[in-house]
Amino acid sequence: MATKLKKSKLYSLKTKIAAIVVILIAGLVCCGSLLYIVDVRYVSGMSYSSYYETDTFNFQYSQLVRDVVNVELVFKSKENIKAGNALNEERLIYNFALDNSLGEYRIVNVLAGSMEVTFADSEDQAYYEERYSAYREQTIQDQLYEYEYAVEELERYTDFYYCLISTRTKDEISNCDAKTISDLTINTYLDGVYTKGTSIYDTKYYYTYTDDGQLVNYFYYDNYLDSVTRILLNNGYTLYCGVDDNLEDGEGVFALQYQSFENRKANAPKAVLTAAVCAVIIAAGLIYIVIVAGKTSKNSEVTLLGVDYIFNDLGLVLLAAAAYISLNAAAVMVNNIYYVSTEWIGTLKVLTCMLFMIDLIILINYLTSISRQIKSRRLLSNTIIGTIIRWIASFFRGSNIRIWIVLCLALFGFINCVLTFVACKSESAVPIAILIVFDMAGVFFTARALNSIKKIMIAVKETSEGNFDKKVNPDEISPSLKNFAIDVSNMQNGMKQAVGRAIKGEKMKTELITNVSHDLKTPLTSIITYVDLLKREELHNERAENYVAILDEKTNRLKTLIEDLVEASKASSGNLAVTKSRLNLKDLIDQALGEFEERIEESQLEFKVNAPEDVFIYADGRHMWRIAENLITNALKYAMPNTRVFIDAYKTETEGIFLVKNVSASPIEDVDLKSLTERFVQGDSSRKTEGAGLGLSIAQSLSEIQGGRLEITADGDVFKATVKMPLYIEN
Repeated sequence: MATKLKKSKLYSLKTKIAAIVVILIAGLVCCGSLLYIVDVRYVSGMSYSSYYETDTFNFQYSQLVRDVVNVELVFKSKENIKAGNALNEERLIYNFALDNSLGEYRIVNVLAGSMEVTFADSEDQAYYEERYSAYREQTIQDQLYEYEYAVEELERYTDFYYCLISTRTKDEISNCDAKTISDLTINTYLDGVYTKGTSIYDTKYYYTYTDDGQLVNYFYYDNYLDSVTRILLNNGYTLYCGVDDNLEDGEGVFALQYQSFENRKANAPKAVLTAAVCAVIIAAGLIYIVIVAGKTSKNSEVTLLGVDYIFNDLGLVLLAAAAYISLNAAAVMVNNIYYVSTEWIGTLKVLTCMLFMIDLIILINYLTSISRQIKSRRLLSNTIIGTIIRWIASFFRGSNIRIWIVLCLALFGFINCVLTFVACKSESAVPIAILIVFDMAGVFFTARALNSIKKIMIAVKETSEGNFDKKVNPDEISPSLKNFAIDVSNMQNGMKQAVGRAIKGEKMKTELITNVSHDLKTPLTSIITYVDLLKREELHNERAENYVAILDEKTNRLKTLIEDLVEASKASSGNLAVTKSRLNLKDLIDQALGEFEERIEESQLEFKVNAPEDVFIYADGRHMWRIAENLITNALKYAMPNTRVFIDAYKTETEGIFLVKNVSASPIEDVDLKSLTERFVQGDSSRKTEGAGLGLSIAQSLSEIQGGRLEITADGDVFKATVKMPLYIEN
């Protein structure tokens, strides 16, 4: 028992949901670990053995070297920048011409101190004279921004040391002496010719990093400034620079980046292991979900979901598209993590994890759908390719007409294309004439086929209306539709024979009932006569008198049954005479209730009549009396005791309505209402009440032979019998 319970829990909905939750949590942790590993690859670098080998350190160190040279030897001060003294005018003019795609030019009077620029093209010259001053001012603003930023960076990097020494005056500009810097583990010496030291200077790019080593942005080295080596050489300075050796316990920016590197390097293997464990959990969870998908127990039927009706190959394409889009989006976001401000890094990582989770959900959905379809053996059939193959195969299966149509259309289209191509290439009118004749022949045969379809449709319509003699002559039908016409003709013959047999059988059944009923009447009459004689005798035996009373009751009931059977047979076969006249439904109801007054009082039922006005119908009074009698008798037999029976009489524009409503003693919801008007059918399935189940059948047949109808409906346990007869129309 314990084993069975354990197995059933494996297939329970709660277990499946729990497994999906575990998969998603493992996926989230795995994605976070992978992002951490990728982060390590760029910032601390799993391939780097030391922080000093990373791009973070080398680019930041190179930027600080350039900042020192620019601030002290080029920019010097804000006033010097605003005066334009920090500009290299020749380089600035070159950049202006390059940026605006201007033509050739030359510079004169450089040595005299007043620079003149002459462009070969007069329009370029005019453009230069109009825009260059604004371009120059913008460059000065850029230099002011770079100066301020460089000063801030040099102040922020407290563990970066530098010393500028003039080769002519031996003056120093520094935050540390040259001897101390030379003794540092990481140092650089530059004099405009040589670059020496443990850290090689790189001037290609400018980079900006956060304190923990995250790359925020980068921009290309400004062309309006000379290189560091040229600036040092031209100004006669040497530069000593280096980084504090005590980065493990320091509080400077390099120290923070160093500590971050060491921390990430130590945790990277743990992140890899975590990602691997989570990947195993995801794989195991997916295997479990695939095994139990669509089942509530090991041997239960497979339950398909709405998603399972999507074509599998289409689902695979959508899965691949989602994976491709999300992977590209994730790659873009991961790459941009290092080029955005710090506050956006977390947002991009969250978005990347969300993309991964969405892909994981799509994967779970697709794999479980494939699992359910494999179990239900519809994997290949539920594909676009499979559907196309089945569609093509359907033309060659079951009916020759489809084969003919497909082959004829394909052949006609092919020949038409060939003739059209030949007609276009030929200079003669003969191919055109052949094409016209061929198309006209196609129109002729198509019209003939359509005419054949029309004849077949007319025959089918006549057959649906009961006329089986409207035959289709196969000789007048197109060859492609001849088999179809023969099938229709055979169907007409089969239906005609079936209807004939049904009519003959019904007639024989009616005759049998009539004959048997007639044969039963003679002995039954004798029995009734002798019972009457016995009733008149003084038997002086109480038991014998009871037996005679029972015989009297049962023989009268049998007589009524035989009469009802004969009447039902005659009514259903239409053998009853119908004499229609003007008849008032209100009077009919009053007479019927008067006739049944004694039985109504004994039945514990209250009859309520709603007939506010006279309703004159055109019907046979004798037959209508029998209908009313049967409906009231039906209510007396099957209505719930101590309830009310409602009888309504009213009229519409064309019909008089006779309605009897009562609450059924037995539940109606278990009864087929349509079957109540069939012979020998009772609403009470236990058949404990009197009657043979002929009352409603006789009422329906009598209604129909008078041109009316009987409708049986129910509202809860309220039984409704509605007789609708044509209204009497004065001539």
